[in-house]
Amino acid sequence: MNHITRLLFLVFSLCAHSSEPVVLSDFAALQWNQRIVVVNEVQSQEAILALFEKNKSKIDERDMVWFVLTGDQVQTNYQGTLSADFVANTRERYPIKSGKIMLIGKDGGVKFLLDRMDLEAIFSEIDAMPMRQNEMLH
Repeated sequence: MNHITRLLFLVFSLCAHSSEPVVLSDFAALQWNQRIVVVNEVQSQEAILALFEKNKSKIDERDMVWFVLTGDQVQTNYQGTLSADFVANTRERYPIKSGKIMLIGKDGGVKFLLDRMDLEAIFSEIDAMPMRQNEMLH
């Protein structure tokens, strides 16, 4: 019986820790689970953050994680921790120009690039994706 108790403790411990978000050094851990919006060095940062907050339920419904990059700082709705080299790794992998907004699909590919924030256009682009169409059916 003592072995069963230890085994159950181990299983529950592993389950509890497996649900914790990982420390992100890049977007690899999000692939196949999240759609990513990267906002790089925009003038209207506060307005964009307010727009994200206002549309939280629509963002969550579409499995979106957003990252607003300013210099080496990041604001995000990601629940975990970002590594010190996250911004450098992101800009190296996705060389996005200043003032641009980029949508990255669950497959890790760039799907949409915008010169200004248009969240409805991003939602429309996502909703037209085959993976999203399948999600909406189920």
